[in-house]
Amino acid sequence: MTDNNHEPSGESADARSRWVEDAQAALDRTLEAMRSAWDATRESRMSALDSAKQAAQELGNVLDKGITAARDRWSADEAESAESGEPANTTDQ
Repeated sequence: MTDNNHEPSGESADARSRWVEDAQAALDRTLEAMRSAWDATRESRMSALDSAKQAAQELGNVLDKGITAARDRWSADEAESAESGEPANTTDQ
């Protein structure tokens, strides 16, 4: 009959233990490399965030100007319509 004992031999347990230690060491090195890479790119990320912030502020300024221009135009259209007695054109065609 075959021995169905599932307990690993001493040699097998040592090999498994070494494998776990090696895997943990490799994982630790990978993690450290990723941390180093992340830290090394910090300045680039901060610069990109500053550029994005500036672009968003510029977009906000442009939108504000567009809204002001649209309000001025609508006010002029309403004033013109009031003078002529015709309803203002409020639909896009």
